[in-house]
Amino acid sequence: MTPEQERWNEKYSRRGPNLFQPEDFLVKRQYFLRPGTVLDVACGDGRHAIYLARKGFAVTGVDFSTEGLRRLAHFAEQEDLLVNTYQRDLREEGMLSDLGPFDNIIVIHFKPLLHTFQEMCEVLRPNGILLMTSFNVMQHAERNFPEEYCYREREFVHVNESLALIEYVSYEDDRGHFDGYVFRKQLI
Repeated sequence: MTPEQERWNEKYSRRGPNLFQPEDFLVKRQYFLRPGTVLDVACGDGRHAIYLARKGFAVTGVDFSTEGLRRLAHFAEQEDLLVNTYQRDLREEGMLSDLGPFDNIIVIHFKPLLHTFQEMCEVLRPNGILLMTSFNVMQHAERNFPEEYCYREREFVHVNESLALIEYVSYEDDRGHFDGYVFRKQLI
């Protein structure tokens, strides 16, 4: 187990008995999502996976934290929801290639490496939706959040030619500065 995995396992083990609320960015844009399947990349303890499973989506969560995934399974069981989970280290290549295809992919509070971003595009069905949000570089500048985990302005807009940008927004709330994207996979 890596020190980073240990840190996240410890973080999840200290959380209370309830899930955090889902991100407003997702809640306000869920109408973009296609009916069907969702891959929740870096799902943590499942607040978004559980939220979408309640809405009728068939959800798969991927994370490297065993404690996060254990909590997700617990919350899903409590509500009699089915959420498939996979423990994967998304810093390694090929961690998503055997999971798809998916109608939707969400990435919330995680910055995928280029190879992971490309793998997400590969497992996203044509006309599928990719919804992403995380801290941007202003979070680093103003709050010293590690820059390597921050989105740069419009960083993912032209990374994969199969993705058509539906929305890009920079926003701020009480936790800091964020960038958000909604893409639709085009037929090429």
